[in-house]
Amino acid sequence: MLRKLFLLFAIALLSVTAACSNDEAADISEDKNAENANTGDVVVGFDQDLSTIDPHGTNDVNAIQIRRHLYQTLVAREIDMSHKPGLASEWEQVDDTTWNFKLAEGVTFHNGSEFSAQDVKASLERVLDPSVSAPTVFLFDMIEDIEVVNDYELNITTSYPFAPLPDNLAHTAGSIMSKESIDADYQNAIDQAELDMTAEDYYELRDAGGEEFTKISEQIAEHTSTYLSENPDGTNYVKFKARAPGQNIEFERFEDFAGESNIDNLTFVIIPESGSMMAELESGGINITTPVDMAMMDRVQNSDSTEFVEAESLRTNYLGFNTEQEPFDDVKVRQAIDFALDREELKEGIYNGQAAIPNSLVSASVFGHDEELPEVAQDMEQAQATLAESTYADGFDATIWVNDSQDLVDSAVYIQEQLKELNINITIEQFEMATFMERLGEGQHDMFLLSFTASTGDADYLLSALTLSSNRGFGGNRAFYTNEDVDAALESARSATEDTDRLSEYTNIHNMLREDVPYAPLVHPNMSLAYNTAQLEGVELDAAGYIRLENLSFK
Repeated sequence: MLRKLFLLFAIALLSVTAACSNDEAADISEDKNAENANTGDVVVGFDQDLSTIDPHGTNDVNAIQIRRHLYQTLVAREIDMSHKPGLASEWEQVDDTTWNFKLAEGVTFHNGSEFSAQDVKASLERVLDPSVSAPTVFLFDMIEDIEVVNDYELNITTSYPFAPLPDNLAHTAGSIMSKESIDADYQNAIDQAELDMTAEDYYELRDAGGEEFTKISEQIAEHTSTYLSENPDGTNYVKFKARAPGQNIEFERFEDFAGESNIDNLTFVIIPESGSMMAELESGGINITTPVDMAMMDRVQNSDSTEFVEAESLRTNYLGFNTEQEPFDDVKVRQAIDFALDREELKEGIYNGQAAIPNSLVSASVFGHDEELPEVAQDMEQAQATLAESTYADGFDATIWVNDSQDLVDSAVYIQEQLKELNINITIEQFEMATFMERLGEGQHDMFLLSFTASTGDADYLLSALTLSSNRGFGGNRAFYTNEDVDAALESARSATEDTDRLSEYTNIHNMLREDVPYAPLVHPNMSLAYNTAQLEGVELDAAGYIRLENLSFK
C-alpha cells in the first residue's frame, strides 16, 4: 500500500514539474519570439558592382564582400581574424601533410539538401578544376587528396607541408556549395558544349586525367559557372533572391539557417557617385556603405545620423606595370617611377592620413611583414637619374587603367601629375570592374591601379597571387612578372614548417620585388565603413574590410 501511495505521489509530482516546465518553455519561447521580432532589412551601398556571385569566378573585393553572406567555409574567423568553427566543427593537423576535419551536422543548403562531406569534396575539387579557371586556384593547389571518411568527417592531404591551410580554407574561394548545384553546373556546361556525357562521366575522366580530359575540359570551360551564377547555393543566413547587374543584388532570409540572424532581407545597391551615396546614407535609403570616400569622411563624422567605423588594414593599394609591354619591360623605367612617387602626399591628400606608408606589398598586420625594411621614400633626383639610364631617358607616353574606386581614381590623377616631372605623359582610362578585370587578365594594359587584401592574414596569399609566374594574367599576376628566384622562394616558404624559415623567405622576396618593381606599393589604407545610427547599431568591421553583421540590431 505504501509503495502504491509513493507511486501516486511521484506521478503527481512529475505532472506538476512537467506543467512548470511547459510554462517555463512557453515563457522562453515567448522571450525568443520577442527577440526575433527585432528583425529587419539591411541595404548596403557599394560604389561598383560585383563581377560574379560564383565563389570560384573572381577575386575582387566587392564580390567577396557579397558572397560571404551567402556561403560558409570550413574555417571561419572572429572579428579579430582568429579562427573559429565554420562548417567544420573542429580540425587538426594529423601529420605534416594530413589534416582531419570533423563537420557540423544538421546544416541545410538553400536548395534543401543536407550538408555532408561530399559537398566539401565537390567544392574543393571544383576550384581545382582547370575548366573552371578559378583565379584563386593557387590557394588550394597543394591539395593532393580529399578522402571522405564518413558523412561528417574528411581528410585533406597536401603534397607538401602547408601551415596556412586553415587560413586559405577560410577564404571565400573555399566556400562550400552543394554537390547537387555543382553537378547541375557541370551538366549544363556539358550540354551547352553538346557533349554526350553526364557530370559523373566527366568526374571519372577528371580523376583519370590525360589528353582526353584536357580536351573535354577546354570544351566546357566557357560554359562552367553559368548555372551557379544564376542559381547560387550556400548554407549561410540569406539566400539569393534576384540580381539586376549594375544596379543591385538581393538576398532574403534563409529560414533553415543553422545559426542565428535577425536580418530579413539584405540588398547591395550600386551608387557610383560618393555624394549621392552619402545623401542616401543620411536619409536612410541605404543603411551601410564601405569603404568611405575620404572626401566624405568629415561629413560622416559630423553627421548626427551616421557613424564612422575604422579598422587596421590587410589591404595594399598598388601601381602595377605590364612588365611585358614597352616601356615597362625596362626595369629602370619601373624603378624611376617608383622613386618619383610621394606616398606621404598620397596618404595625406587622398586618404586624409588614414593609411600607412608601405615598405613592401605586405602590410604590418599580415604574417610575413618585415618591420626592419625601410619605407619606400620619394627621391626625385634618383628617379631622374634612373630614367636617364633607361632606353627611355627623354620620357614617353603611356596609359594608366583604373576602376571606379574613387580613391584609386584620385591616385591616378596624382600619379599623372607627379610623372610629368619625368616627362612621362599619362592618359587615364577608367573602366567598370568586370571589364577592367577581364582586360587586365588579357594583358592589354600599360599600367594599372588596384587593391589587394591579404584576407587570409598570411603573405603567401598576396605574394602568390601577384608574383607567381604560374598566376600570370587571370591568376592575379597582372604585371605578367616572371622571376624564377621569387617562384622558388615562395615554394620554399610554403613548405617550411618553422615560422622563422617562412619569414626569412618572405624578406628575401620583398627585397627581390623592391629591385624588380613589378608593382609599386602606394599605401595600406585603413578599412572603413559608415552606417546610419538612426536605424542600426552593432555594425562592425574587421581588418580584411568585411562588414560584420553578427551583432547587428535594429532601432
